Amino acid sequence: MIIAAADRCFNGSVDAPPSKSVYHRELIVRFLCGDRDNLQPDRTDNDDVRATKACLSALASAVAGEEVRLPCNESGSTLRFMIPVAASFLNGQGRDMGCRIVCETEGRLFDRPVKELADALKPQGVTIDLDEKSRTFIVTGTMMPGEYEIDGSVSSQYISGLIMALPLFENDCKLRVRGQVKSVHYIGLTQDVMAKYGCEIPLKDDTFIIKGGAYSTKPSKGFTVEGDWSNGAFLLCIKKALALRGRELTVNNLNYDSRQGDKAILDFLALTESGINEIRFDCSDIPDIAPYMAVTSAFIFEKAVFSGIARLRIKESDRVMAVREQLKAFGIMTEEEQDSLTIYAYKGDAPKRIKLSSYHDHRMAMCAILLAVFTGKEIDLDDIECVNKSFPELREIIEKEIKQ
Repeated sequence: MIIAAADRCFNGSVDAPPSKSVYHRELIVRFLCGDRDNLQPDRTDNDDVRATKACLSALASAVAGEEVRLPCNESGSTLRFMIPVAASFLNGQGRDMGCRIVCETEGRLFDRPVKELADALKPQGVTIDLDEKSRTFIVTGTMMPGEYEIDGSVSSQYISGLIMALPLFENDCKLRVRGQVKSVHYIGLTQDVMAKYGCEIPLKDDTFIIKGGAYSTKPSKGFTVEGDWSNGAFLLCIKKALALRGRELTVNNLNYDSRQGDKAILDFLALTESGINEIRFDCSDIPDIAPYMAVTSAFIFEKAVFSGIARLRIKESDRVMAVREQLKAFGIMTEEEQDSLTIYAYKGDAPKRIKLSSYHDHRMAMCAILLAVFTGKEIDLDDIECVNKSFPELREIIEKEIKQ
């Protein structure tokens, strides 16, 4: 696909899609409260939300003693949420259905870590086994109420999955978190959604206090999901690129009071207006938007150093490698260390047409689009379908606004 943005732009205004982070949590919590009315896929759903809906549908139709297959696709959130949720819902103490749970994966999802979650679940009766041949996770055992402990330094999704699962027990539970928690804002999102449905999860020191039997009231029909700051960050970087060319773009459907961590893009964009030549920016809690900031920085700063980027290597692609390769195609120098990425300024000497790979990663496809808008160069991109993972509407926008 040729993306030619030199004489094109977005049509003055564009909406950020619904937050998949919030959407996952709404679907799961409402399901655990008894809602079965929102599991059919909608044409506007991204692939990750479709995966969560499919998994919840599988739970809803599970039969005691039979294997339950959960199609997690390539969604890390779905996998990490659904393992404890499915174990508690199907095989929790007091309602043990004796189901063998098989979590199916696509792409690189099987290679992403679950060790910390497995370590937390094993003392309470649940085992996670990895089947290399089928690239599935096998979850067995009877999940018990009690005191759980988890290392929070790898993924906040483990914690969110557990605090959504544990209120299914009649007895109270505790979840102690060790280490420095990654992406802590996302735990706040989980707490907010649960509180919306009457399930308060207080945190005392390093321990979440989880009241048993909290999912007791079926929610009313219908709910809304705020705009996504992860994809909103991409759109705001597009807005910045257009502004450098004297054009305007309005980005709608973003809640500026949101708890979403990727709202930190506003702090980064404030630096782009500061007039300074060099910056350092910590991406430890916001890895999803680091590629957009890396690309944008090449057109604003002489030097930008992004720290806390180690987790980028275990996403849908190795995003450290991928963003470096994309920038290299434009003659942009970069440097890499284990937990930092340095970007130097674009010198303006790239060829007219450049062939880029998306690495079948939605974030990297968006980075390619961003590079087309910043440079005005024609980008020959190998795959645009991967944006369906988080932002399916983007394909229509591209077709209308910036495809040659």
